Amino acid sequence: MGLLGVEAARASQTRHYARNRNRTHWVTQKALTDTERALLHASCELVRRAIGPFALDRVKVYDHSDESPCADGFYRPLTGDVAIHRDALTDRHRTLLVLLHEAAHRVAHRGGGHWTPVQDYYDRSRGFETMLSDFAAHLLGHLADGNGLPQLEPDPAADAQPEDSKAGTSRARGRNWRADDPSVPAVRRELAHLLLDQLPQALTASGFRDAKDMVASTAVFPGYWRLLTNPRSIGYRPVRGDQAGDYDNVALLAEAAGLHPPVVWLGYHLCEGPIRGRRRETWGRPGPWTAKTRAAITRACTDLTELGGVYADQVPAIQALADGTTAAPLDDDTWHQPARTLLSAERRQLGLAGS
Repeated sequence: MGLLGVEAARASQTRHYARNRNRTHWVTQKALTDTERALLHASCELVRRAIGPFALDRVKVYDHSDESPCADGFYRPLTGDVAIHRDALTDRHRTLLVLLHEAAHRVAHRGGGHWTPVQDYYDRSRGFETMLSDFAAHLLGHLADGNGLPQLEPDPAADAQPEDSKAGTSRARGRNWRADDPSVPAVRRELAHLLLDQLPQALTASGFRDAKDMVASTAVFPGYWRLLTNPRSIGYRPVRGDQAGDYDNVALLAEAAGLHPPVVWLGYHLCEGPIRGRRRETWGRPGPWTAKTRAAITRACTDLTELGGVYADQVPAIQALADGTTAAPLDDDTWHQPARTLLSAERRQLGLAGS
């Protein structure tokens, strides 16, 4: 039929090729030996302790791949997964080499801690090589200080979900895995979960069928809602679209979802205040935030003052950050606390679990 030029046969051949190209044969966790499983788990934990919990998310094991046939591992930008060849699990040095290499791809692509995303995160690129060198300097600093590697904090999301049987070691993938990506600041993840938890109540109250209809009723670009509920790491810049920075548009979405606008805007944007509107080479420098950012924060603080109570209590701390009075380093998230306090207050006010 294909030789006769029948279109149905040609389409079937195309679909078959698309399904079978770049196939990877994954090794389930049960198929690994106890030694392999223990080595992989310990190596992943070591890399996360050395670089940060965002360095690796889900790590999968394979024994054959057409996607990357000549390597011991590869990084998948679409999902953020890291893959490692089973043959690499025979030696700790080789396992750590592969995981650290792929972690450099992941962090260069997604950012995390004081590292911000770059466009050239692939092999033999300046951005990737800079990230590897930065990793080496970071580890030498740990060695010189003699303080040892920090311990990892417990991951509630990983405890709540079963492990993926196709991964050598995995971190949980819940209903919306981007909201649990460790490279995303905790405050943005908490905002995403708040919006998703409140969504059913908002749809019931407004009579909309789904989130798409609710967003359409506001006439706000749908990318705003996607970004708020599928948060990205600090420094992420989409090729197209906005970064959900306009206060009025965020306010429309927040009100449609039954939330206070300043809580939603600050929940997503406060953590990026020190770099918003600045050239990359100036990121992390002390001083007042840009005039446009301070203007939006002033509007948010005015709305918080009108709400009163715990909302108004956060205004001085937020203003001090925007004015540059309080330091806001990229490798420390303790200054995100005012926004996290607002999110907790919103949960209590809405009667949502986890408050």
